[in-house]
Amino acid sequence: MATYFSDLHCHSTLFSFNRGYADTWYERYFPVFPAQGNFAQLARGKVRVVMVSVYPIEQGFVTARSLLLGTGNITDLIAKVVVGMPKKRVNEIQDYNHDYYHDLVTELNYLQVSADPVTQKVFISPFKRKKFRYRIVSDFNDLKTLLNLDAGFNPGPACEDTIAVVLTIEGAHSLGVGQRNTLQWDTNDLENKLRDNITKLKKAGPPGKEGAWCPFFITLSHHFWNQLSGHSVSLWEIIRKVLDQRPGINNKITEPGEFVVNELLNSDSSRRILIDCAHMSINVRRWYYDYLSKRSDTIPVIVSHTGVNGIATMAAAEMHGDPDNIHDVADELYSKSTEFNPWDVFLTDEEIMIIHRSGGIIGLNLDQRIMMGKKTLDEIKKLARFKSADDALAIWIRPLLKQILHIAGHILSVTGQAEMIWDNISMGSDFNGMITPIKAFKNAGKFPALNETMFTELKKLSGNEVTLVGKSEADIMEITDKIMWKNNLKFLEKHFH
Repeated sequence: MATYFSDLHCHSTLFSFNRGYADTWYERYFPVFPAQGNFAQLARGKVRVVMVSVYPIEQGFVTARSLLLGTGNITDLIAKVVVGMPKKRVNEIQDYNHDYYHDLVTELNYLQVSADPVTQKVFISPFKRKKFRYRIVSDFNDLKTLLNLDAGFNPGPACEDTIAVVLTIEGAHSLGVGQRNTLQWDTNDLENKLRDNITKLKKAGPPGKEGAWCPFFITLSHHFWNQLSGHSVSLWEIIRKVLDQRPGINNKITEPGEFVVNELLNSDSSRRILIDCAHMSINVRRWYYDYLSKRSDTIPVIVSHTGVNGIATMAAAEMHGDPDNIHDVADELYSKSTEFNPWDVFLTDEEIMIIHRSGGIIGLNLDQRIMMGKKTLDEIKKLARFKSADDALAIWIRPLLKQILHIAGHILSVTGQAEMIWDNISMGSDFNGMITPIKAFKNAGKFPALNETMFTELKKLSGNEVTLVGKSEADIMEITDKIMWKNNLKFLEKHFH
């Protein structure tokens, strides 16, 4: 069984960078209120390969919709409560001249300052500390050498104290668009800026190592309008009434958006940057899947932090409403949901097969409402109340197992090929991404417990679950290893070069 673990999507620097902490290792509240996915938690949780998602916070996150209050004291308070940002940092983001690409580069440099050869003593228990380090890797071979992996992805001695960081980006606004000072720009001006910043991004790296920090993948959309592509409903009840997702919601891709996709995937003179479909509107996803089908090469479909919605097709899943009422539609759907969250930001069965056939990867998000529908969440909370820690683990993992088994079961029902049904599933926790995680697995330090519980509970299901019938203990151990470690590594071996 896997000794170490991987995470396809984690915001390890989001809080430390935006709160102005001295370095990425800083733990202000451990052990009383530990962070979800900072480097200390990754170290404790034996997460040794992490796709760190660098995210310049969008101006929409610090601009209140309620009562047209704009960028005043109310938004300072929101930012303080949600992210813990000091007022000075909030003001920087709110400023008309704020540039997301500059923010991106600044966060990358911040990440590098605490990287190898820097080491950090981390509390692995309340009274015991141990030295750890991390390093940004430039490609899979660099990662393999750093962690002493063998051909079967079995970890070497370096994994005992070393974390390999693969750079990714949340939101193509990071390329310097969708900010207040670009909203009136014409297509030519936008494309010139985008071309320049994509060129620089592909060459990013420390002195003498041009391109070493070229990101592995980037989400095209995020929570707010970025002048490139429509985003899906992604904010819940109270917060969506304060923050304004309406501009651009469910829009199609724009001309500059198509330009960005072509530029990112171009590998003529530099490494391509893959596209992550998380947060894309369903209209943009339709366009992107069609676009990929017409290319002469095979591009894997990535959805780094998501869940399934249990709906057969994109057409059936699509939520209909105008920008002023689409969140009401979404909230009503969730209020009546049972096993899965039915929002169209999540994966349909149709998309599961698109991802599978492309050799893509699905990172399962550990947010409570993404993992399950309202009825199931209410039942899980009730069942877990007053239970022992071990019993709570077995209860809280149920919705995650339902997600895993739904994906595997659907692939099996379509292909009839049982040997490949587990190969597209991994963990994409979204820790530190302002989520409410599944309680029993609330931070990266819980990955060993997640791994052990997944194995134990899958083993219990082997008698009657169609995808597991006839599986030996060793088979189920291998399935668990794939989800928690190997599938991400195999994907990196194939595409990160």
